[in-house]
Amino acid sequence: MALPNTANIVVLASNYNPSIISKEWLYQKGIFTEKVDNFIHTPVLVVIENENFGFIIDEQRLQVTIKRMTQDNLTNSNSIVARFIDILPETPYKAVGFNYRYAINEKACNLNAIFSPKRANLRAIFSQDYQLGSMIVFSFEGFVVTFTVTPSMIREQPIRISFNFHANVANTEEVRARISVQKKTLRKAESIIKELCKSG
Repeated sequence: MALPNTANIVVLASNYNPSIISKEWLYQKGIFTEKVDNFIHTPVLVVIENENFGFIIDEQRLQVTIKRMTQDNLTNSNSIVARFIDILPETPYKAVGFNYRYAINEKACNLNAIFSPKRANLRAIFSQDYQLGSMIVFSFEGFVVTFTVTPSMIREQPIRISFNFHANVANTEEVRARISVQKKTLRKAESIIKELCKSG
């Protein structure tokens, strides 16, 4: 199965302190080991980018975004977050989220056939060329997952499928437990797309 087009990990907290974060601090703590290409530092926001990752931290959020999608970078994004939270165990963590977005060619995956069992009724209500989207919420491995399908009227534009895995946490141990299942969440997203496209 193809990797997602975009992916990120978000860890919410009630009181991050971006002012302590510098390039040197990130290297010293082993959070970043690659060359930093872009660094913005203010008392309330830090943005760090290198070839593979974007790292944003403000007072409520740590977000690691994969810029160059590979299986290794998916794994490394998890390690970056784990090292960061281990260094700041006193931080009042609130939630962990994994976000994956896929772009699926409509010809490869006929989602209308799955989500539109009464096509005649929907055509009568809207128009003959309607496109159907969807939002489904379900639980998986301690996460509440929001699955969203965003259609397009432009035939050449792919259907956007997004997964948001969200889990509330209260401490470092719970953050570590949630991020440890990243591979399972990715496999679940991939299996859903595979099943939907097989059915289409």
